[in-house]
Amino acid sequence: MRELVAQKPGLSKMYSIGKTYEGREMWMVEITNYSLGDPLKKPGMYIDGNHHAPEVTGSMVCLYTIWYLLSRYDWDPFVKDLVDAKTFYILPRIAQDGAEIFLHTPYTLRSSTRVYPEREREEGLVPEDVDGDGWILQMRVKDPNGEWKVSRADPRLMVRRQPWDTEGPFYKIYPEGVLKNWDGGEIKIAPPKWGLDLNRNYPANWEPEVGQRGSGPYPLSEPETRNVANFIISHPNIGGAMSYHTTMGAILRPSATKPDDKLPQKDVAIYRAIGEKGTELTGYPCVSTYEDYTTDKAHPMKGVFMDWLYEHQGIITFSTELWNAWVRAGEKLFDRRDRSSEEAQLKLLQWNDRELAGQAFEMWRPFDHPQLGPVEIGGWKSKFTLINPPPAYLEAECHKNALFTLYHAACLPRLVLEKGEVTQLAPGLFKVSVWVKNTGYLPTNISEQAIAAGKARPVIVELSSESSPVEFIAGRSSQEIGHLDGLASAGGTWVFRQGETAQKKRVEWVLKASAGTRIRVRAWSQKAGEAMLETVLEAPG
Repeated sequence: MRELVAQKPGLSKMYSIGKTYEGREMWMVEITNYSLGDPLKKPGMYIDGNHHAPEVTGSMVCLYTIWYLLSRYDWDPFVKDLVDAKTFYILPRIAQDGAEIFLHTPYTLRSSTRVYPEREREEGLVPEDVDGDGWILQMRVKDPNGEWKVSRADPRLMVRRQPWDTEGPFYKIYPEGVLKNWDGGEIKIAPPKWGLDLNRNYPANWEPEVGQRGSGPYPLSEPETRNVANFIISHPNIGGAMSYHTTMGAILRPSATKPDDKLPQKDVAIYRAIGEKGTELTGYPCVSTYEDYTTDKAHPMKGVFMDWLYEHQGIITFSTELWNAWVRAGEKLFDRRDRSSEEAQLKLLQWNDRELAGQAFEMWRPFDHPQLGPVEIGGWKSKFTLINPPPAYLEAECHKNALFTLYHAACLPRLVLEKGEVTQLAPGLFKVSVWVKNTGYLPTNISEQAIAAGKARPVIVELSSESSPVEFIAGRSSQEIGHLDGLASAGGTWVFRQGETAQKKRVEWVLKASAGTRIRVRAWSQKAGEAMLETVLEAPG
């Protein structure tokens, strides 16, 4: 990140937005053409990755996007226009502490390294690299009462024992690990030491642990989520957001708790339209989180970042689940069959053999466990095959998703001023009229939800003069003109009313001023940026 920013100092900055639980800086890269205006006065696009510690592919998409914008600025007109007119805020890694553990140790965890929920002592089987090979895999233990047996189709594969199976051997399967405070009886899996889920810690629909696992003691209780929320709130120009996760190969959109018919229908139409382009660029379907992704509608996901951005801030937000090895292996997305089925597992093993030279699966091998005695250890090395793409697939994942991010950014509203007209009504009396237009795809309020949440300030148009004083006879120096629709409005058709369209409005003043006075008109929107127009009050002829 430092190297990229150092190469383009006029287009980028790198700064910390706060520290993680363990004290690591949360580095943000800001990208815009600083010579063309204040970053906060341009439409803002927020991008992040790695809310969840294992989902490091999200960080890679963010880094790729930074590189793509900065390396192509000098010769790609599309990128140049985006960087000139908009501000990108890119936070590659949120769960930094957990990602360090995921990347550099055998362990896997959900998000933060803070022990949660607190417990008096650990009891049960705790994940551990007992054989010291650098991976935490699975252990299979022979047991006449075991629920598993070896597949006849592939000796690597364990399949469920059927009620009529009487010929073994049969096995119990456990995570590779050690037993804490074990009395020699039933083996129970210990609850995770690191049970926090940063993507359940946001205020929207938040519920305590009893209703939502991993939610934390209260909304924004964690420094990571609090830093992100403070940053978003202090940058009200942000109108679009992308948050990158793994693993599914789908573009999720709000809501996580409501069906589409409970959302503003204009917003649903916008989500569908932008999402269709996302599908075209990535190959991922764009789906409602509640309707298509959530399996238990009675207990939907609460405290989700995407819902907080949309419901509380009115920001159009997508949460992309990167990569899906199962789909690569030939399985269907959203197939609710058990992924442990023999057919599905065989497809995955065949994909591993064909595309990865079999390296993603460790064949079962004997090991003398210090507590359980003879066991066999093996299974999927899932970190960079199932959870994240193998290295050979990484750049393609980054590229296509970066393109969707930039398309989303290109949809943000953009104000322009056109047709500045000056008419002399009498000596020293002038009528000034301008057209204020939104040339972007999204409306200046971004979403209907932004209006409902009180996060959509109207467009303001101001007239001023620095050369000599003017007196306003009609029209105020600063006027609120409401919101301007974008190209998305009414399916792309303009709604005419009194010579205007929903995308542009005429603003007029009558001024008492001297001929030759230079005036400046400024249109400004919190989400759509600003536009300037200068003209001179002149007598005809």
